[in-house]
This record gives sequence, structure tokens and C-alpha cells, in this order.
Amino acid sequence: MSSKNIYIIYRSMFDQNGKQTGLGGIENYITALATTFKEQGWNCTLVQPSKQSFTVQKDTLTIAGIETGLLRGNLKKYALANWVKKHANKDQDVVIFATDSYSVNLKGYNVVAIQHGVSWDKPRKTKSKAASFLASLTNQIKYFSFIKSSHTLVCVDHNFVNWYRTWADVQPNKVKVIYNFFDEKITTEAFEQKWQANDERSTNIIIARRFVEYRGIKLIIPVIQKLLAKHQNLKVTFAGNGPLQQDLKNAFKSSPNVSIEQYEANESFKYHSAHHIAVIPTLGSEGTSLSMIEAMAAGCTVVTSNVGGLSNIIVGEYNGLSVIPDETQFFNALDRLIIDKELNRELALAGLQSISKPCSKAHWSKQWVELIKEF
Repeated sequence: MSSKNIYIIYRSMFDQNGKQTGLGGIENYITALATTFKEQGWNCTLVQPSKQSFTVQKDTLTIAGIETGLLRGNLKKYALANWVKKHANKDQDVVIFATDSYSVNLKGYNVVAIQHGVSWDKPRKTKSKAASFLASLTNQIKYFSFIKSSHTLVCVDHNFVNWYRTWADVQPNKVKVIYNFFDEKITTEAFEQKWQANDERSTNIIIARRFVEYRGIKLIIPVIQKLLAKHQNLKVTFAGNGPLQQDLKNAFKSSPNVSIEQYEANESFKYHSAHHIAVIPTLGSEGTSLSMIEAMAAGCTVVTSNVGGLSNIIVGEYNGLSVIPDETQFFNALDRLIIDKELNRELALAGLQSISKPCSKAHWSKQWVELIKEF
């Protein structure tokens, strides 16, 4: 029997020379999938739109750039799906839509669509209840339309599944929840050294987020300013980029204990290992946050909003602190941890232990392999 082929359909991620152009959580997810499939001896092809058709080999991936002609935006997905129809074996191959919003019906094929978290729960600026309701309803109908009955849906959290359940019956064999994962985990010795040193040195806080409003950047700025005014032994790192970077620079231009940086995806563990508290002040659109799981694996205590899939991982007062996205609540939670170093350490240790199996890369890979083998 010939080897199983996996086709992953996604928006453009590489150029025709095999250089990666898209860098983010979904791109990292695709790369991890390709590595997992390669270990099983399965061929993995990324199918993406391109101005000119090309095929190039890149590590564990074959990249197929498909000319999409006059199609624009999301309509390009139809050209990609048609290409896959001509190449995939219905009996043994599997087609994966890297995001559910980019999926189309492929009846008769083995199809998986990945849902990366509810994205329509962001706060609305309008004060009109009627306008908010209509906008929310329209959004939810749109996202519900992305779900195809013939597809298996992989979700990164239970929050989406519970929302889905309010609209339709959830078929257990058609919906799978697979949490996001961490690549590296801090050793017992390194954890003890990190937290023992915290007794004498400063408390280090990291906010590793894209610098946009819905990730809570504007919310957390005044919180950090108040904490810095109260605690001289506090150091804060904002790691990321985005349109609010200048707001951060302006807010902390006279704060020597605040740094604004950017790191590569493979540096996440190193950065978080040097910090004691990771803050996830998201206002909406969050699954089982990769940066939160990476922070916990690096031995950080997490203070997070109770938004989206974040509450699937954090149980307040057990393995972190979970609060309503509010300035006062974030200040009180962080102030408490800075003062009570023993509580801080206890929560970090419980966080590390709680994700060690369910969010490990090995467990994530095992679940994906089992899913593909079910077809």
C-alpha cells in the first residue's frame, strides 16, 4: 500500500524559494503537524495560493503553490480545494483545513478543519444593546456557517464546543478537543533555582502579546504603571509587536525597569524562563493560548483574563489566577503575587505540574496521529 498523504490547505505561508513569509501561532501549528506526520512516514503537502504555480520541498513539508487566477481573498480556497480533489486519494489520504474559516465542502474525502478559538467575543464599542445583539448574531451565524457536517472539527478548547452546542447537536465522533502544546519544559532543578533567586532579587513580569487593543495592552498599561510606583523591585518585559508599540514606548519612556522587546518563536522558553509572572490580559478572541502554556511550562505563574479557552487551563487559586479583564482586578492579583512570594511560587509549581501531560508536545502529537488513523 502506498504511503498516506496529508494535504494542509492554508493561506500563503512560503514564497516559491521555500522561505517562510508567515510567522505566527497557526504557522507554528502547521510546522508541528508536518513534523508529527513525517515521523509516521506520511507525506505532508501544504497547499497555498500563489501568483505563479510552484512546488518546493522544505524540511518536512512539500509546498504546493497554486495559481488562483482572478480569485481574491477567501475565494482562493476554492482553487486550492479543486487542486486537492485532483491529487488526493479518497480512500486513504486526509485533507486538513488549517483554519475552519478557510474550509469548503469536500464530500467523500477525509477532511479535518481546525478551530483555533472563538474570535467573535471581543468587546463592542457601541452602547446600544440592540446594535450589539444584531452584530453578535450576524457574526455567530457567519462562524456557524464555517462548520461543515462532513468534516471532523478539531478545537483547541471546550469554549467553542459549548458555543456550538447552543446552535446544533454536537456529534462526538465529529468534534475533537486537542489543547495547544509546549515544546520545552523547565527542569526541577532550574525551577527551584529560579524561585529561590526570587527571594533576593526582583520579581520579573512578562507580557508576551501582540500589541493590539483586544490583547489587553491598553488595559494593562496603567496596571503596570501603578505596580512600578508601589514596588521598586519589579521588572517588566513587554514582548511582541503591533500598532500599540508606540503607546507602550510613550507610557514607559521614563521607566528604566520596563523593556519592550521582540523574540523569535523558538526563543519563547528562554524568555519566559527568566520571568516569574506571565500576564495574559486578553479581552477576547483567545483559545488555549500558546503563550500562556509556554509560560507555565517555563515555570511562570500566570495571571489571566477569564476569557475564551484560557479558563480551560487555569483554575483560579490552584494553578494561577483568573480575573475578569478589569484594571483593578489585574492590579490586585499582581500586587498580591509580588508581595506573597510563597503563593507566587506555589501557583507556578501547580501550573507546571497541571500542564505537563495534557499540553505536552508528545500528547498533542499522539492525539493527532490517533485522529488521522481513524479515517
